Amino acid sequence: MKSLRGLRWALESTRPRYVPFQTTPIARASFWTWKRSKVKAPGVASTPRSHHDGANGGPVAPPKPPPHVLSQPMRAVMRQLPHPVVVITTLENTHIISNFEDMLDKNFPRPIPRAMTVSSFTSLSVDPVPRVTFNITLPSTTYQALAKCGKFNAHILTGDEYGARIADLFTRGNRPTTVEPAGGTESSAEPNLGVLAGLKQLDVRVLGQKSWQKEWELARDYGANVLATIKAGGYKTDVALPPSGTLPVLQGKGILHVLKCQYRPLKPPVDGEFDHHAIVIGEVLDIIPGEAGDQSDIALAYADRAYRQMGEKLLERPTADQPVPAEENAPLSDEIPIDNTDDQKQS
Repeated sequence: MKSLRGLRWALESTRPRYVPFQTTPIARASFWTWKRSKVKAPGVASTPRSHHDGANGGPVAPPKPPPHVLSQPMRAVMRQLPHPVVVITTLENTHIISNFEDMLDKNFPRPIPRAMTVSSFTSLSVDPVPRVTFNITLPSTTYQALAKCGKFNAHILTGDEYGARIADLFTRGNRPTTVEPAGGTESSAEPNLGVLAGLKQLDVRVLGQKSWQKEWELARDYGANVLATIKAGGYKTDVALPPSGTLPVLQGKGILHVLKCQYRPLKPPVDGEFDHHAIVIGEVLDIIPGEAGDQSDIALAYADRAYRQMGEKLLERPTADQPVPAEENAPLSDEIPIDNTDDQKQS
């Protein structure tokens, strides 16, 4: 586990030294503010736009930097290193309830589940606040949805065939889905499962469908209710805020645990650092046990282009509640115990 300060230092210190990070100037971007190179007319305010948004609202790829001289050797090294495999789920087309004017649009799009498989998932901290982190290659539809929604669920997979099949389902990106208009029989329509529809073949259930469908219906009517209340002489605060926050939770064989997380935006230490990759940090709000049953209690791993199951124990380390090992088996005084704490006391 790394501290947030250590993570920032690592980002600063690992920038390429042998080949320039960029050889041509590009638009610099941060998480929440973007600068446009187009000159605007005096007195005309420009609308901030992410360079991950295309003409149709989808993500577009930023200019790729030249390959680093160590890119291929580094890729070969990382293939030998086992990585945890985790499935991230969130919802697209979530809305900011406070801006009720934006919710008067008759074509109020339905929420669409987004999902992706990541192999960079790890714990950032356990105490005093449990936090997790992972990386996303940009552009990413799932990252766009996650950043706007502000929440995500991380599904820890079992180290067997069930977990591997779930992981492999979300390595092909989010297939295009048709956004249905708000008119018609919305209340009777089934929620659009998007990329999660393929889970039915794996006997994996998607929990929360009716809840996020109901939340969408209440949010769709919220703007009109506020407007009617104001016209009648009331106030916006007279209308109760609709519930929100339900995200897809996967349950069934192959799911070991589900971590419900709140997205914590991280500002890049260097402007433009996240043009091609994003570091996602989430604060763990709840842990839902899966239905592992007699399945493996060690999570799924990925190495050398294949999903892997962990093997036998090589050396088991004692826990805090276990007795101290015999003196002849104890580590030498000058040996450093394995831990994940920072060397903050170094001079």
